[in-house]
Amino acid sequence: MIDMNADEAYRNEVKANYQFSSWAGHTKEGDSHVRLTDFSIVSEELQGWRLQEKEESPSFNRQQRIVRYIYNSLREGGGPRVVSTVFECNSVLEAHETLIDVVMTYMAPNLPRCETKGLEVGDICFGSHGEVNLSVIFARFNILVEIQSTTPGPASVDDFARNLDSLILNQYRRTKEG
Repeated sequence: MIDMNADEAYRNEVKANYQFSSWAGHTKEGDSHVRLTDFSIVSEELQGWRLQEKEESPSFNRQQRIVRYIYNSLREGGGPRVVSTVFECNSVLEAHETLIDVVMTYMAPNLPRCETKGLEVGDICFGSHGEVNLSVIFARFNILVEIQSTTPGPASVDDFARNLDSLILNQYRRTKEG
């Protein structure tokens, strides 16, 4: 039998550990009511990357859509390969709640903020331990992105994260203008 009180207590502990109340529901642009819809990673917009696979998954309570992408670098001699899961949530706060759901699946008790590792993406971002970010989780508006390297050896996902964050920001700007 599942103990819901224990699950909620653990969730609250994780939120406290990540200082959730200091960033929950906030965006860097100051617009916490942004709701981007039908966000998709278009290969032509991701320079230097080629889509290998795209799969839509069933959504859960806070997510409207969940899409998993596998991209290969077009660098000569090969390059990084990444798996990116994009959660399109119903609100900024729900994207942040989903971020907590995702970090709860990691074995590390706390992940470093991306800014401390020189990566400025998203409204809130957490990277991996070590010198190289092998994974990154960030929320920008109501979109949550989890990126993981599947390349043997230490292959950073930072460039892919920057590209993807730029796509989200571009959709936001087009939505504001339109």
